Amino acid sequence: MKESIRLISGEEISRAVASLYAGACIGPHQSVERKLTGILAEENPGPGREALRIEINNLKTAAETGLPVCQDTGTAVVFVEMGNLVCVSDCSLADAVNEGISQACLRAYLRPSQVFPPLGDRVNTMNNTPAVIHMEHVYGSNLKISVLAKGAGSENVSSSVMLPPLAGSAGIIDLAESCIRAGASKACPPVIIGIGIGGNLETSGILAKKALLRDMGVENTVPELGELEKQITDKLNATGIGPQGFGGKTTVMETRILQLACHMASLPVTVCIECYAHRAASCVL
Repeated sequence: MKESIRLISGEEISRAVASLYAGACIGPHQSVERKLTGILAEENPGPGREALRIEINNLKTAAETGLPVCQDTGTAVVFVEMGNLVCVSDCSLADAVNEGISQACLRAYLRPSQVFPPLGDRVNTMNNTPAVIHMEHVYGSNLKISVLAKGAGSENVSSSVMLPPLAGSAGIIDLAESCIRAGASKACPPVIIGIGIGGNLETSGILAKKALLRDMGVENTVPELGELEKQITDKLNATGIGPQGFGGKTTVMETRILQLACHMASLPVTVCIECYAHRAASCVL
């Protein structure tokens, strides 16, 4: 039997986005808390260990009080997987998403951080919009929405590079290490690293952001990439930068990689660094 078009109102999408964004900024962040607690058990005594305790307590306090885990509520990065049978009935998808971000800022007292124009007066938009929206059209009648609250501290030490093709895995490892050594302490470690390989300049960045959405502790479905993730995590933890840059065993909680075909003369790579709080949430409508 032929399936019919499914109508979803802009209001329903806005409500979902508002809930996701506020929830990402506030918590609870149980999977992250469990990961940090495990790291704490292995960490040596010292400032780095105490920083871990503070990070864990911060996550718990945010969830208990309903206050944001960080004053920087970030840029709202929204990934949408839209089924071919879905139609937004009364507005554009972008308008619905931005209305949801605006509602979350108002109701959950999230700090607005977006300014326009980027040069000159840099006037605050006062509702943390516009969101950065990435759309993927898929088969079916569902609408999946994933929200990432991306703070400036970690974003500012991320990097996109066009490597020579023969740089290979070694070049990617070196790029990740240079990013961490240059700015890990500014990104509130222990961090999560998303790496996008392939596509072109802009798609490698999107891949890196999307890689951050993978659930904590889930292995890469591509064994070779899983091995590269482990190599990168181990090498970066060997730097000893540690929690909040105070020294310790763990600078990187996890590395996550996604890849895409690219031009034979290019090797686009983006290393996207994410702070310890990892403020992400998803739902399916």
